[in-house]
Amino acid sequence: MQNDQASRTALLIAASLVLLHRNPKYSGLVSGTAADLCAQILDAHSAQTRLFLKILRQDWFRPIAKSIERITIRGILLHYVLRKKCIAGLVRSALINGATQVVIIGAGFDPLSFELHQEFPSVQFWEIDHPATQRHKVRTLYKIDAERLHFVAMDLSATTFDNEALIKNSFDPTQRTIWIAEGLLMYLTLDVVSALVRTLKSLSAPGNQFVFTFMERQSNGRIRFDSQSKLVDWWLCRRGEPFLWGATRSELIDRVRPWRVARFFDHDDLRALASGLTAERIAKGEVICLAEA
Repeated sequence: MQNDQASRTALLIAASLVLLHRNPKYSGLVSGTAADLCAQILDAHSAQTRLFLKILRQDWFRPIAKSIERITIRGILLHYVLRKKCIAGLVRSALINGATQVVIIGAGFDPLSFELHQEFPSVQFWEIDHPATQRHKVRTLYKIDAERLHFVAMDLSATTFDNEALIKNSFDPTQRTIWIAEGLLMYLTLDVVSALVRTLKSLSAPGNQFVFTFMERQSNGRIRFDSQSKLVDWWLCRRGEPFLWGATRSELIDRVRPWRVARFFDHDDLRALASGLTAERIAKGEVICLAEA
């Protein structure tokens, strides 16, 4: 990611949520609240994204988007929304069962904290992200209750996780917390990932959970979606957002210790989250992991 620009991947995912919410076939997979927030961010970000938002809302763009998906990563749009649906379910379950703090690392333009902030009025939320991306989201969410949703600017690719910055923003390490790192770790080096895992454990009370996604390294050693084209490889590198780290599931179990892996969720598990997806292509390669302290 360019140091002074919002993440292009974050903008792309926000656009994907708006697009799928407007598609009658998939609208039930994206809440109106989530789609509205993403639309607000696109509208406020720049003249280019404002124009793109208008295009996304046109029915004629739907088949064009499908064609673009076919030459980039087949099934990636459904992967994005189902990944978010799965993680949202895990977080809601943790909150219902006693967690009182939610920390989203590399939050991008994800609407999860905004939605849950409304559903769980006694829970505290923190979003940690690169300042170039975060400032656009803060500008959009200026009306939200700042006493329960805290924004902490941090560039994890350039510095270690700043414990003190989080604690200074009212985080309590003794409280039950669920940590989230969705679509983040693949952009970090192995050393940074290992340090982050250890740091989060040091800030965790018994019963804490860590939900994250990782790229499942292929047998040839490559780190990519199975259906990913060379065009995407080029685009990620050009935008300064290449995949740097991936692992097999067995390697990951060792890598995240002292966290204990409770479950993996792959493309087949995501398919089971909604009806009518049996014949749909869902991108394969990124796996969700639920780990416990």
